[in-house]
Amino acid sequence: MANTVLVRRACTVLVSGAAVLALSAAPGTAAPGEGYVRLAHLSPDTPAVDVYLYTAGKKTPRLVLRHVGYGVLSPYQRLGGGRYTVAMRPADAPASSKPVLSTNVRVRGGASYTVAGMGPYKGIKLDVLDDTVDLPAGRAGLRLIAASLKQPGLKVTAGGTDIAPGLRFGTATPYREMAPGALKVRATGAKDAAVSAKVALTAGSAHTVIVLDGPKGLRLLDLRDVGRGAVPPPRGGVDTGLGGMAGNGSPSPWWPAALAAPFALAAVALLRRRRTR
Repeated sequence: MANTVLVRRACTVLVSGAAVLALSAAPGTAAPGEGYVRLAHLSPDTPAVDVYLYTAGKKTPRLVLRHVGYGVLSPYQRLGGGRYTVAMRPADAPASSKPVLSTNVRVRGGASYTVAGMGPYKGIKLDVLDDTVDLPAGRAGLRLIAASLKQPGLKVTAGGTDIAPGLRFGTATPYREMAPGALKVRATGAKDAAVSAKVALTAGSAHTVIVLDGPKGLRLLDLRDVGRGAVPPPRGGVDTGLGGMAGNGSPSPWWPAALAAPFALAAVALLRRRRTR
């Protein structure tokens, strides 16, 4: 009985500690003049890259994402208004080496952006997508990105309605206003290749659905975007994840779990010590 009580207390400590860490990982609403930038690798046949984020004109990066592979997106990074440079280098290339790709993004206060490597390896480019959308009251927004090289031409429906009958590889649609609710989004390619997923749209929310190549066909990635004045989703949302992070940026998405580990070890040690008495 005493051991049972002790286990419960230890578990309470573990859960409470993890909850505090998880809450502190979620960024708050941007201050006036601040915006958000998210980084993505959406080129199917391009190897993993290291992605650098600089304040324009500076040589020291604010953020470095290591070994970013296809289909991976970073959490939103909160930045002050102004110009920034995003650069991609081959994984493990020296920071002093010439980037394979680079582009500039001007962050406006209250706005949000996705900077994505898109297209085939031989024609890859960095696109700056504006994630900021003003929605009428009671409406939601839905945008599509085609990132499947195996199915370069797609037809996409939402709730049975055609919303992108000719979506081409390496392109993104504008946001489309939608009624809130759980929608079945279905992407169809050649030779009956198809994939579908439920997307839960709430009033005032904006979503991007990315069509990707999977191990056995197509797959869909549903992302919640940051609308004007909205609070971003928690770090490490659906299918995000990074090989590593350095520089002055925020911690990687898995850090709450990593920092919660000491609480688990403490709980186990406490239980063992009690049993040996």
